[in-house]
Order: sequence, then C-alpha cells, then structure tokens
Amino acid sequence: MTKMPRRIHIIGSTGSGKTYLAKNLSKQWDIPYYELDKVMWSSSVEMAGKNSPEVRDKLLHEIIVKDSWIVEGVYYKWLAESLYF
Repeated sequence: MTKMPRRIHIIGSTGSGKTYLAKNLSKQWDIPYYELDKVMWSSSVEMAGKNSPEVRDKLLHEIIVKDSWIVEGVYYKWLAESLYF
C-alpha cells in the first residue's frame, strides 16, 4: 500500500488553481489545508494590511509543526521553513 503524503506545499501563480487543488486534496485525503494569503495578510487591519514578518512567520510555524497539512500560495521566499518539514 502506498503511503499518502502528509505535508504538501502547492506553489503557483495567481489563478492557477492552487486553492482548488488544495481543497480537493484536503477532502480526498482528510488533511487540513491553509491558504497562505491568510498568513500573509491580516484580517484585523482595515484594507487587509500585511502581517509583520514576525506575525507571519509565527502563523506559518504554527501550521507546519502539525503532523499533516496542505499549504497553498504564490509566496515562496519567506516560507522556506515549510519545505524542510
């Protein structure tokens, strides 16, 4: 039996289907997915301001220390840590 991946990082350009793919894999494999836009951009700041690098990195770390996850987003420079888990 093939062991299913438990940590998946989807990178692609805007409108390429990252969220669509993440949602479908999440349902199929029962793995939670996370949109990196919600890590990068603060919902508490009017006009959706960016989170500080410290907040952003903390939020990302809280996701990637979990046993299983799917993250998706166009970002790649600040999330190298997720590629090593």
